[in-house]
Amino acid sequence: MSFKFINKILIFIFLLFIFSCQNNIISSDKNKDEHNLKNESNIESIDKVDLSFQKKNNLNVLDYYSSHKVSHNFFVDKLKRIKINNYEKKYNNNKPINLVYNDQNIYSLNFEGDILKFNSETGKKIDKITIDIKLIDKTPVSLSLIKNDFIVGFRSGDVIRTNKQGSILWHHKNDDILNTPIKFFNNNLIILYPNELFILSPETGEVIFEKSFLSSNIIQSNGGKIVDYFNLIFFLMPTSEFKVIDTFLYEEHLSNLDNIEVTTNLNNLNDYLHIYENYFVYIDNTNNLNTYDLINDNFLILNHRINKIDSSYLFKNAFIIKNENNIELYNIKNAKLFSKINTNKLLKKDSKIIYVNFINNNLHIFTDDGILMILDSNFQILKKINLKIKKINKVYNYQEKIFISTEKGITYIY
Repeated sequence: MSFKFINKILIFIFLLFIFSCQNNIISSDKNKDEHNLKNESNIESIDKVDLSFQKKNNLNVLDYYSSHKVSHNFFVDKLKRIKINNYEKKYNNNKPINLVYNDQNIYSLNFEGDILKFNSETGKKIDKITIDIKLIDKTPVSLSLIKNDFIVGFRSGDVIRTNKQGSILWHHKNDDILNTPIKFFNNNLIILYPNELFILSPETGEVIFEKSFLSSNIIQSNGGKIVDYFNLIFFLMPTSEFKVIDTFLYEEHLSNLDNIEVTTNLNNLNDYLHIYENYFVYIDNTNNLNTYDLINDNFLILNHRINKIDSSYLFKNAFIIKNENNIELYNIKNAKLFSKINTNKLLKKDSKIIYVNFINNNLHIFTDDGILMILDSNFQILKKINLKIKKINKVYNYQEKIFISTEKGITYIY
């Protein structure tokens, strides 16, 4: 075989290789473009995250669900805080007991159901008052303040109204387990047992309405969930049954929302309810988004799955999720992406979002390991603060303050 012929073969093979590579590059670029186009179609370009101030709740009533405007400036203010050992024991599976500010003092309940009184300036315990009631299980589940008296719910199922001296003003007796915090709604108390819903008068303890719901599902230790919309209350029972009650008619409210199909009705641990304007949101099993238009009586989104979610938080019109590398904000109306923030070098991969709020014109995101991320309205990270608090189980706000509760039964106040 001649040298000239071999050269021709080599040139042909080389040209074939170049042409093949070009085809692969073009194909790769085409796939990349199609991928980008697909992603762009899922980017929210019309609507924006609602970053308006939160509406104030009833300032005369404080309960587990209370939420008011926050004034603390984490940019300027030093991280001065008050530390209160309010539960005096580690929490297990029960929800944390909130603190109550009243008459320049702070009140809470310890694990034995005693009223604890603290100095609001120092956090030092001033007094411990034993409530005058004999119960087999005095583990507290719920603490509310109404007209300078306390509404207390115990795991035993008993609900009482007591003054600050521990004297009982009325007593609602029930032998079923109570593990859902009591909600103050339309001047009444909403009490959720595993298979029953009660509406009580806070003044007398009189039963205004009660309804039983048969279920063979397992009772969830983390309790149920409750949200409200005008005269309607939407709730997940501790048995994971989803119901809606009309408190004007005192009957179940029927609508197309009844057609919702949950992934499993055996466990509501990772199910969440949320109301934003005229929209009801149901997060099923962490990552299935359902959004219902309450005015037009139809679903905007039904069982839309968002993958790779380690934790999430519903804030106004945004479904905020965190995975190993990012925080992502989705529109609850159409599941389109508002924004994605890379947190790979800022947050631990296993940390979880515990609370989100818009404070002093910036978005504040708290994680369970004590990191606070502050973002501007364009979701650019302005500051990362280590609060040096571990194992956070709840963050809440009222009377312009931030409260951070931990699994150790300690609450920090900013």
